[in-house]
Amino acid sequence: MDIQELEAFWWIAKTGSFNKAAEKLFLTQPSVTARIQTLEKELGQPLFERKPRGVRLTDAGRVLLPHAERVLLDIRKARQAISDLGSASGGTLMVGAALTTSTYALPEILAKFKLSYPAVEVAMHTGRSQQIQQLVLEDYVPLGFVHSPIATHPEIEAIPLYSERIVLVVPPGHTLAGRTEVTAEQLASEAFITSDRASGYWSLVEQFWATAGIAPRVTMELDSIEATKRMVMYGLGLALLPQGTVEGELKTRQLVIVPVAGMGHLTRQTLLIHRKGKVWSGITRGFLQILSRMYQLNLPIAAQE
Repeated sequence: MDIQELEAFWWIAKTGSFNKAAEKLFLTQPSVTARIQTLEKELGQPLFERKPRGVRLTDAGRVLLPHAERVLLDIRKARQAISDLGSASGGTLMVGAALTTSTYALPEILAKFKLSYPAVEVAMHTGRSQQIQQLVLEDYVPLGFVHSPIATHPEIEAIPLYSERIVLVVPPGHTLAGRTEVTAEQLASEAFITSDRASGYWSLVEQFWATAGIAPRVTMELDSIEATKRMVMYGLGLALLPQGTVEGELKTRQLVIVPVAGMGHLTRQTLLIHRKGKVWSGITRGFLQILSRMYQLNLPIAAQE
């Protein structure tokens, strides 16, 4: 039983005529008849009763009709979904993102995307950078946002999106607030709060402390940057955080940055990753175009436009 036979059957059932069905299908009447004969032979029963003024469904034809309608409807939906995917007029954008990117950068990116492609749904998958890289390798998501440092992989293309400094933040009333610069030695006795020692950027912080020969006094280890900021705001310790995660608190003066000597080079880079040789859907191309405009980058879209 193939689709062409079901289409012929459906049109005959709807029009009550082999000739009219042939017109709808842009076929000759003998071609339509041949398709029905093949279908009837396969099913082992006649599907139509021939009448002087057309045809009528047999009991077998009436049983087959709703099933044929569902099959043909599903096929039309599948074709439309593929068409929508190519034109970005519908479907779903799949994106993977490291936790802080999904919190602080992606909301604005996705909002701009939805303005241009309102009919497209967005499915987000979050995790650590290594987890997102694995999702990309498995083709579970076509694009991933991760943070450096991350292990390279021969099948992964990594494109730098933006960099942000790692900064020392303190509450406005702290004795260090307003200093033009402090040294690592001056911070040795301060209480520090870590957002997550497993975060990629923390290895950069540890390198800084090791180079300075200082073992920081860590009094709290939390698994959330938001929780870390709240603790700092209430004077329970200091924190070294990516600047992009504290922009809101800096604007409202709930936190202030204190420059640290020798730490100016500490930056965390956010990367866009994808599998090499990836064939982009219309939806993904649209998303890449949004990123290209936002970050003024030459992203991998031109070759498939």
